[in-house]
Amino acid sequence: MILVIIEHLQGKLNRMSLEALAAATAIGKETNHPVEALLIGSGVSAMASEIPAAKLHMVEHALLEKYTADGYSIALRQVIEKLNPWLVLLPHTYQVRDFAPKLAAAMGKAFVSDGTGYKVEGGELQITRQLFAGKVACDIA
Repeated sequence: MILVIIEHLQGKLNRMSLEALAAATAIGKETNHPVEALLIGSGVSAMASEIPAAKLHMVEHALLEKYTADGYSIALRQVIEKLNPWLVLLPHTYQVRDFAPKLAAAMGKAFVSDGTGYKVEGGELQITRQLFAGKVACDIA
């Protein structure tokens, strides 16, 4: 399963989350993995109908009402460990840049930021990202 983390602010979905869902759907078709989404926060159930995912997981807690890197990292780690996805995709946002390295380090997992594309070769997913201010593109497996 591919799990997409959905970001929101003040009751509105971040459009980058929908782009992450679209990317996950494309990757899922090539790798034969279903796509699921995860929405965390306080009072987030009102946004559920806006998320075009076959399966949506929600974590609602008063302590997640205001974003903190620690709070999100702890909550996401618990859910990710429970669901055990094949891949976790996050939207390209400042908030993700804040908590994702902490989350990846806590889980002992790799974190590839700034992905601009992907390919599947020999059944292995490779994420493309640019280095040196866009002068070099590399594929990371």
